[in-house]
Amino acid sequence: MHALRLHAFGPPENLRYERVPDPEPGPGEVRVAVAAAGVHVIDTALRAGATGGGPFPVPALPAIPGREVAGTVEAVGEGTDPSWLGRRVVAHLGTAPGGYAELAVTSAERLHALPGHVSEDTAVAGGIGRCSPRTRATRAPASSAPPGVHRFPLAEAAAAHRAVAGRATIGKVVLRP
Repeated sequence: MHALRLHAFGPPENLRYERVPDPEPGPGEVRVAVAAAGVHVIDTALRAGATGGGPFPVPALPAIPGREVAGTVEAVGEGTDPSWLGRRVVAHLGTAPGGYAELAVTSAERLHALPGHVSEDTAVAGGIGRCSPRTRATRAPASSAPPGVHRFPLAEAAAAHRAVAGRATIGKVVLRP
C-alpha cells in the first residue's frame, strides 16, 4: 500500500508518499480501506513536532500521521465481529496515528457505521469519527460534504497541511487515496 510517512518533524514538505507493508489487524481490530482521511490542526502540530501540551503525544519517527478515517472494513482480527466486513465506517484512531494511508487499522470499538446517504468525505469533514454514539446523533451529517471542504489526493498532503496550518476549523480538509 501507499502511505504518507514523516521521517523528520518540520514543514509539510517532510511528508513522503511511500510504499509500505499492509498493516494487519490484531485481536479486536479491523483494517479499513481508507476512502477519506481528515486533516486537522492537531495533525499539523504533530507533524511540526509540537503539540503545545495537547492530548496527543508526538509520534516516534518514522510515522504515518492522521487520526480520522472513513472507508470500508476489508479485514477483521481474531475475536472481532465478522459482520463489520464490507461495511462503510468512520473512526477516530485515537492516539495511534496511521490514517494517511490506503489502509488503516483500528479497534472495532472505535467504528461508527456510515448510513448509505453519507459520503466518506462528509463523515470526516463533519467529525463523526470523533463523536460518542450519543453526540453522533446530534451531528448527523447531510448527504453531501459541508461547504468549504477542500479535497486533496493522498500524495499531495503537503498542500493539505498548508491549507490547514493556523486554522481553528476542524475537519475541513480531506485526503483521498
